[in-house]
Amino acid sequence: MAKTDWPKEPLTSETMKMLDRILREWCAEQDCESSSDAAMVQAKALIDWFEFGVRDEAELSRLLRDELTTKQS
Repeated sequence: MAKTDWPKEPLTSETMKMLDRILREWCAEQDCESSSDAAMVQAKALIDWFEFGVRDEAELSRLLRDELTTKQS
């Protein structure tokens, strides 16, 4: 099976600041530490969405809060 390589846009310091801001807001809403397992899962999801092409901060924030992607306890 052939492997498909998708070009990835580099994560700049501005991008990292935006992703960090979104994650910190989510952690505050969820009352969890940014080093928690749940936060790590969401951080990976943010990076994945960015690499997939989602660049809008509001859209990334909405995706993070989507109940389909947020584990409910």
